[in-house]
Amino acid sequence: MSKPKGRHAKVRKGKGMARQLSEVLESLAHLVRAIGVLVDALGRWLN
Repeated sequence: MSKPKGRHAKVRKGKGMARQLSEVLESLAHLVRAIGVLVDALGRWLN
């Protein structure tokens, strides 16, 4: 994960929307990864 650089911390007007979108995408990615891990673990457990 790259931290935002101080200089570029301030973003233009569409900041709130972009942040919301990135948060949603990030949580989706976490969810997908968690499901993948769960399925993998279940598959190993069942076999």
